[in-house]
Amino acid sequence: MKYGVLYHRYTKNLGDDIQAYASSRFLPQIDYMVDREELDTFKSENNEAVSVIMSAWMFRKKWNWPPSPNILPLFVGMHMIRKGIEGKASPITNECFQGLGGDYLRSYGPIGCRDKITAKMFKKLSIDSFFSGCITLTLPEFERTKPKKEYICLVDLPKDVEKKIKNKLKGKNIEVRTYSHINSDSKKPYHEMTWEERAKNVEERLKIYQNAKCVVTIRLHATLPCLAMGVPVLWVLKSPNWGRFNPYRKWVRVVSPKDIMKDNYDFDFVNPDPNSGDHLKTRKKMIKRIKKFINENEDKATIEDIKKTSFTEEERKEFQFQLMKNALDKWLRPSMDMVNEIEELKRELKK
Repeated sequence: MKYGVLYHRYTKNLGDDIQAYASSRFLPQIDYMVDREELDTFKSENNEAVSVIMSAWMFRKKWNWPPSPNILPLFVGMHMIRKGIEGKASPITNECFQGLGGDYLRSYGPIGCRDKITAKMFKKLSIDSFFSGCITLTLPEFERTKPKKEYICLVDLPKDVEKKIKNKLKGKNIEVRTYSHINSDSKKPYHEMTWEERAKNVEERLKIYQNAKCVVTIRLHATLPCLAMGVPVLWVLKSPNWGRFNPYRKWVRVVSPKDIMKDNYDFDFVNPDPNSGDHLKTRKKMIKRIKKFINENEDKATIEDIKKTSFTEEERKEFQFQLMKNALDKWLRPSMDMVNEIEELKRELKK
């Protein structure tokens, strides 16, 4: 069996690479990098089978579904972009999981989802699904080293919140470091880096978090790695009750920016209490499921060994064609309406 790492080649968010890094740790070796936005066009050498842990925020180009027949998928930590034309994703919502696209998921299910909203969406489509948690919950602890000066990490906080915490800690003999998960510190964009360079960036950042007194962040993929590594974390959320974050917000200490500004919270930045450990059951289940997948399929080598679907390659391509046509229709109609409105206004102005 060959192995591939699912990643987002053109991401600007370190969190995407942290997810890919977490998946890569389970693989006996890395033979391929599989772009989550090019799943349908992926090709392996000699048409060989490739095991891929499918854990990511999926996806913007929804007409790339279903994936290449070369891929043997394990779906864990899957989250769906469901925004329509007003959002940044394509205007397709659930169409890719109907008909042949839904049959694909049923064949390789059950589908482990990163959040309960995604799991519920699949169940409505009669696709077996469950809450698996996020792949980043499986990250290991790194070596703990004593820094020259103790520090805390503030990650992508609103500027007023960041300033408030810094002022609170003045004179406390602790360093306050600020970081971002957006590609701003790197010397070159992620898509120009090798996977080895990207993985090194992830490890360097995780080791910084590992040895902090605590991490305060708005980022899910700073919060969950800290849970996995046993680092005290305070999750700052504008909408603490947002369903997409269930049950994670029950596993960590959560506070709103407004409450930080009003000092309305119970968290000691200098001597923080440990995390609750409520995530451990989910972590253990995911690790067990992934290891079982790797072990059960290590002797499979060809597409014939891994195929569980009944549709032909021609039927797959026709399904994708209709998805793309659907997406273009939804994009073009509003665009043409806008063009016509502008032209009508021009004519009125001339009059």
